[in-house]
Amino acid sequence: MIAMSLCNSAVIHAGQAGDSGERIPVEETRTFRKQYTIYFKINKWDIDTALYGNGRTIRRMYREIDSLISEGIITTDSISIVSAASPDGGTDFNKWLSGKRGKAAQSLLQARYQDISSEIFYIDPVGEDWGTFRKVAMEDPDIPDREKLLELIDSNASPEEKERRLRQMKPTFRYILKHHIYLMRSSAVTFNISVPAISLGYLPGLPAPELGIATGDIMRRAVPQAVPAPPVDRKMIFAARTNLLVPALNVGVEVPIGYNWSVGADYYFPWWLAKNNMYCMEMLGWFLDTKYWFGKDRGEEDKLSGHALGAYAGFGYYDYQWERSGNQGEYIDIGVDYTYSLPVAKGKLRMEFNIGLGWIHTVARHYTPTDDYSELIKDPGIRHRKYNFVGPTRASVSLVVPIRVKVRPKGGER
Repeated sequence: MIAMSLCNSAVIHAGQAGDSGERIPVEETRTFRKQYTIYFKINKWDIDTALYGNGRTIRRMYREIDSLISEGIITTDSISIVSAASPDGGTDFNKWLSGKRGKAAQSLLQARYQDISSEIFYIDPVGEDWGTFRKVAMEDPDIPDREKLLELIDSNASPEEKERRLRQMKPTFRYILKHHIYLMRSSAVTFNISVPAISLGYLPGLPAPELGIATGDIMRRAVPQAVPAPPVDRKMIFAARTNLLVPALNVGVEVPIGYNWSVGADYYFPWWLAKNNMYCMEMLGWFLDTKYWFGKDRGEEDKLSGHALGAYAGFGYYDYQWERSGNQGEYIDIGVDYTYSLPVAKGKLRMEFNIGLGWIHTVARHYTPTDDYSELIKDPGIRHRKYNFVGPTRASVSLVVPIRVKVRPKGGER
């Protein structure tokens, strides 16, 4: 959100009769407020005139301000810009992003009114707009768990903790994302215009004046703030994972592509012998997979979390032996899978649950070990057996470790 104050330093001397009959000058001004709302896309701070009627709003703003300037009544004393972002991302980044949106509003005005000095601009990036969030919650009775949401907004918890709890209120969070989140990615441009009282008749279309607000009061509220430097953000470049159902005998990586897609690879290497080679369970496997992660307005912290559908393919080699009988062979495995992943350890780790349905094809070769189990003898009396299986072919409960690097963010609420 961006709030902008346009103040006037012009004062007119209205006549008032004294004892001698002469006119005694009296200073008198009136303050007007006009508001214009400009919206932003997620991941953006540039002003898109095609978004939510921004073009119409900006044209109306220019037209009405030009009308006041043409009367020669006002001069610009200060322009304060209070900017904000929606409360669904990192606090430091949102502070930086809101500053960029404030600068975008300043650039918009200076492009139109080139004689405005940069020295009269006061930019106050407030970061996350919990105030607008509360107003939205108060005005919409259909928000799920609205009372609980208001308690959360009014609590003394940190912005990060508020967001974490909000995301746990899944129906409420989905409703906010669908109906209201764009309202908090906005620029509410408010002009506070002080004009001489005698000139009110020359200002058609202005609202009724508000009394008792002098230019000095507005200036005292317009405290200049430096736009913060871009925060050092941490971007996930890939994640390492291991299937706890096959502990310490597999490793995998997954690379996010944007916020909704990922590709991954896994290597399985269970290699187990017991009782002097009497029992054997050996398997090598290489797998590739791709997933689509559901959800709109996903950000950096949402990568590789939530619900996903995907496809996988793999191949490998196995050797299974039980006492005097064993089988060796190669296999291929192709299927589709469902994944649910949730953050743990304050988002530093993920727990991932996966199940897949697919088709396995293998050719098994039977063998018999020698009496001392030192060699394996292929059984010439049994032909190679081909097997095909369709059904559950994949299951995992994986620990996922996101690997992040420090970057300077380029945009986004996250």
